Amino acid sequence: METKHEVRDGAIFLFIPAKNAGKFRFNKRGSDLDFGHTFSTREDVFDKQVYLEWQIGYDVPVKDVMNGSKVTELTQGEFIGSNGKRKYPYELSEVFFKSMSIGLVSNETVEKALKEITGYTSFIDERPITSEPDSSVFFNGLSFRETTIKLPTFYMTDTLDATQIEVSIQKQQYATGIQPMVYFCIPLKAFANGSDFLGKSSVSGDELIYMIDHSNVLNIVLMMKVFAMASKRHHHDIIEILKLLIEMERQ
Repeated sequence: METKHEVRDGAIFLFIPAKNAGKFRFNKRGSDLDFGHTFSTREDVFDKQVYLEWQIGYDVPVKDVMNGSKVTELTQGEFIGSNGKRKYPYELSEVFFKSMSIGLVSNETVEKALKEITGYTSFIDERPITSEPDSSVFFNGLSFRETTIKLPTFYMTDTLDATQIEVSIQKQQYATGIQPMVYFCIPLKAFANGSDFLGKSSVSGDELIYMIDHSNVLNIVLMMKVFAMASKRHHHDIIEILKLLIEMERQ
């Protein structure tokens, strides 16, 4: 499922279907640091504990756009990702470029961010993984050894509109090792029309609107920085994307 966005009155409006699908999950939690639980937006009602967990991306393989499975507005330039594949900027990168195009993010801010990111030497996925001492447990008469492996989650709560950027270290599903997953978490109150959903379930066609303007656009810059420090792979990609976006803006 793709997000829709449009520009009007000097702001960017993101339209997000009010349902769980793919990289969008509507969760509830009591505080910013609680482990949220997903709920059915069609059966349960929205309340003040609701937030959107958006597994936002920044690029897409060229082949996925060519075969029609993905859509991006930024096909006028491509870069080579850390995995050696041809990529187009996508999603977060599209919003970032749109912010540059309408003057919400200045060229000076982008150049400064690129310089800062280029100098990163510490990466989140390199933080040591710890485990607790093991113990014996029994299930149905069978003995097991139990240990807890701690895969950390990092929260950035000092954004500009009560949103939150999270980096969760997770085991790779189809390969060995771990990988950092970046989420943009938007509480119901941060949506322009969030109050309209309070006490209600969603119906087909309902959309939540997240507005980006001068008051919160630096959240987009922050997400680029967080991606760039998530791992060396992400670091490579974000540098290449920012270079490409700067070049495209100058044309």
